[in-house]
Amino acid sequence: MSTKGLSIAASPVKVRDLVSKRRLDQIHVPDLQRGFVWDKQRVRELFDSLYRSYPVGSLLLWKPTWKAGETPVNVRPWDLCEPDQSTGKGVRAQPAKPSPGDVFVLDGQQRLTSLFRVIFDCREPDSTKPDPPLLVSLSRSAEWAEAPFLYRSRNLRREREREGLVVQASVLFAGVRRGDSNGEESKAVRSAIQAWLNPNDDAFYSALDRANELRNAILNAEVGCYELTTEAEDENVIEIFGRLNQQAVRLTPADLAAARLTGKMRDFRTRAKTALRSPNLKGFVQPEGTERAAQGGFVDTDLIVRTAMCIAKGIVKYGDAEKFEPSKDQLYTKVEPHWDGAVSALHQAVKVFRDAAIPDGSWLPYRYLLLVPAAAYGRGHDRPSDEWLGWAIAASLWGLYSGSAETKAQADARLALDGRWNDLWQSLKNHAKRHETLIPDEEDISAGLVHESGFLLALLTILARNDQRSFLGHRFQAANRPLHVHHIFPRAGFRGEFAARDAAHSPDRLGNLTVLEAGENESLGESDPIEYLTTRVKPDIRDAHQIPKDTALWKRERYTDFCQQREEHLTTVVRDLLKSLGVP
Repeated sequence: MSTKGLSIAASPVKVRDLVSKRRLDQIHVPDLQRGFVWDKQRVRELFDSLYRSYPVGSLLLWKPTWKAGETPVNVRPWDLCEPDQSTGKGVRAQPAKPSPGDVFVLDGQQRLTSLFRVIFDCREPDSTKPDPPLLVSLSRSAEWAEAPFLYRSRNLRREREREGLVVQASVLFAGVRRGDSNGEESKAVRSAIQAWLNPNDDAFYSALDRANELRNAILNAEVGCYELTTEAEDENVIEIFGRLNQQAVRLTPADLAAARLTGKMRDFRTRAKTALRSPNLKGFVQPEGTERAAQGGFVDTDLIVRTAMCIAKGIVKYGDAEKFEPSKDQLYTKVEPHWDGAVSALHQAVKVFRDAAIPDGSWLPYRYLLLVPAAAYGRGHDRPSDEWLGWAIAASLWGLYSGSAETKAQADARLALDGRWNDLWQSLKNHAKRHETLIPDEEDISAGLVHESGFLLALLTILARNDQRSFLGHRFQAANRPLHVHHIFPRAGFRGEFAARDAAHSPDRLGNLTVLEAGENESLGESDPIEYLTTRVKPDIRDAHQIPKDTALWKRERYTDFCQQREEHLTTVVRDLLKSLGVP
């Protein structure tokens, strides 16, 4: 990668000049950037820091050279909803077409969006509510002048607003957002102050002067800025983008892959959002920006990219994909032709679990339980849904993708791509160190040798397939009823003399777990089974959940006997399920 011709100039830039560039559509957000995620408190702190002349971090702007008509990178709209002139409701911004001489934001998008949302009087989409609802006090008293920017709260009643001469912060900037600072600003501020003061009052003009001071403090504040000037070569820019993001949340290889795709795949972000909004993925989608916080079997932008890359190249690991291509540019160009196929294949993979009445991706312990069957579907290798369900439950029981999972997932995906079904089972046997069968026996379950997540997935499947009910009678398939893991003997009782001494007394022992509708789980609370199983749970429902019939076992002192007997019953139903699903 050559850096010839690349130069970086460092100089401060006034907020006023940044606002002017935005008003004239001369500053753009490359599509490789994610959306706006700052909360309103961070926006307030930004304005407070600018008011105090505190440093707010530096921007990195890219000013490429290119020929007119050849935009160097795809752009996305700013996350702004300026008010419609007739209705006052927020209208989503549209991407402006870049022109030579314009700049692109590589670092600092959150800060700039925060500034622009207030200065351009933005609203919530299709609403007249300010977004953010930042207020400013025009009072000169020490109580208010120290920290003039604020939000409405319980303590800020109308009497207090009058005392502090509190108005919407956006009124300060009515002139600059229209390119007319001579009359609009004064008119807007005057109108706002009149809610509290008579124009004949001396305090009225003091408030006007205070508004001018605050406006100038913000608009004349200087922000550190690095301007990158280079030819329009995406590779250098994306590498810099990735390294800069180490200042906040370090970009993963998936983030960088998505960033590179924005330069090769027209409307990548829009297509990704459209794919994730599909009703075929309902309950199995992870919203962009929350991927790191979630675990389970969810589809996100990264999983679509990996699936497309797998179908195209047989590779799941980004590092391997980039290693074996002459250039990263060539690699990501090959993803687009398989994008739609990857999305469709993931629809089929999700359908396996939705048809089994699995309500959402949180019940799948690994995201690769979706990718591997999607790889097969993407190459046209159809297997009965029950077989894939059996494979997923068995893989979960034996922890196939726990720990370092990418290498195992890539190997399995290649087998799926080639339709090598028997080899896929053998791969799982090798991992589980099971030479004969992957179906667990009683010792595997009672000793906790199988993974809890796989056991719960199997149990939920059994209950849902047989149209069984939660303890108090709710069906598992009922819409809008989340499911919880329930401890039959509640955790709260595992204290004192009954505190966990070994695995046999653990509250998380498999024999103590079942699946209940969330409301029922909360209703039962910390009641002991001897209290609620007798009076609140019908006998047929107890039988469905494999509760021992001997009521003497429902007492706390018989906990280990209860679990042992229930685990014997559970072993039978889990084994029957796996056999019916074709697990070898």
